[in-house]
Amino acid sequence: MKKYILSILTCSLIITATSCKKLLNLEPLDSYSENTFYSDEKGLQGGLISCYDALQTDSLYGNHLLTLAELRGDNLIDNDPGSGAGVRNQIEVFSETSASNILSSSWMGHYRAIYRCNIILDRAPAISMNENTKNQIIGQARFIRALSYFNLTRLWGNVPLVLTVQKTEEARQNTRATSAQVYQQVIDDLKDATVKLPTSWPNAQRGRATSYAAAGLLAKVYLYQKKYDLVTATLQPVVAEIYNGTVLSTVPQTTTFPNSLKTSKDVIFAVQYLSGGVKEFVHQDTRYRNNNNTNIINIPQAIFEDTDNRKALVATTGSGGRPGKFNSTSSNNETSGDFPVIRCADVLLMYAEALNETAHGNTEAFKALNAVRSNANATVKTPVELADQAAFRTAVYLERRLELALEADRWFDIVRTNQMSTIFPGIPDFRSVYPVPQVEIDNINNKSGWQNAGYN
Repeated sequence: MKKYILSILTCSLIITATSCKKLLNLEPLDSYSENTFYSDEKGLQGGLISCYDALQTDSLYGNHLLTLAELRGDNLIDNDPGSGAGVRNQIEVFSETSASNILSSSWMGHYRAIYRCNIILDRAPAISMNENTKNQIIGQARFIRALSYFNLTRLWGNVPLVLTVQKTEEARQNTRATSAQVYQQVIDDLKDATVKLPTSWPNAQRGRATSYAAAGLLAKVYLYQKKYDLVTATLQPVVAEIYNGTVLSTVPQTTTFPNSLKTSKDVIFAVQYLSGGVKEFVHQDTRYRNNNNTNIINIPQAIFEDTDNRKALVATTGSGGRPGKFNSTSSNNETSGDFPVIRCADVLLMYAEALNETAHGNTEAFKALNAVRSNANATVKTPVELADQAAFRTAVYLERRLELALEADRWFDIVRTNQMSTIFPGIPDFRSVYPVPQVEIDNINNKSGWQNAGYN
């Protein structure tokens, strides 16, 4: 996604002596401020690019979100506990504290994205421009804000719900909203985005959020809330398009990954990167590169069938290597490999899971599950094999691990599906969310109730 670079030029001030010594306006005439930049369509479009840009950063999909969502789970191991003062290893072994710079960086990164979206949503209504274009800008801003809040509440539970552009003193008065309140705002944002966004964009704008992306994310929110009827209702038109294959379609992972994420019909929304751009690339080290045993892939090859085309993509790598799934072409450590957020396979697995939770034996549930497995060249599942609801549920949970491996979903799935005590016996329940960064608590006037239980 192209970045808009705003150059603020230094202007010299010529002070002319007069008898009354009038005060001068010291703001350079050719500089931009928050008030002057977001004043027309060009400013809104530029500001919107900065919203997408926020997702690219090391704080989010460029690095730390992957650590928090994958290293915390059972797909990855860090066997170099001394690296980076051990902060990364602490995430893996459930010993992180509120002083963790990974946590503070991710927290600030999400709220940076939200802040930028809030500016767009605050200024857009008053700007005179084509209404359809304006609505598309608003829809994209609400999608990115919703994605940011969805991640925040999955990571920390109760978090501040900031929907306006705040001044410093206002921010110091913030309190934490409940996870239920955050989810409701995410739902409201995504419902609006689904209506305002197109189903696809011209190739020159490919990568922007679409109505299918908004619907897919909305369905995932409903899945976390166990509102299975709303999951299926929301996903029905998306699933129909996947089966139709015009805009969306299942595509073998060996075709999509690692170098065709920008064009694959399987990718509904991804955070985009570009090597050679102005800090638009992603460093290859942050794509699970095994540097001195810092990223050991821990996905047993035995859980894949021999013919499964996903198996080799997540095999353990040697020193200096990256897993095939994210081993995109690199130059001077820069890669253009996008990071998928919502894919067609994910949609089909959510659809299958929700249908099974509603009533076992639904033929559409088997169709969706087997569409993913056939795409992977794995054998299809039958009602004889998955004879009851529990068996189907177990199969879907496993399929999500196989299909979405290393896509920053595993830890969240472990918590969502109540598998934490089984996979990590002895780890206390309070570790299902992270401690609120102490640096954030220090900035709040009333600190009461700000830290998650168990971390005090």
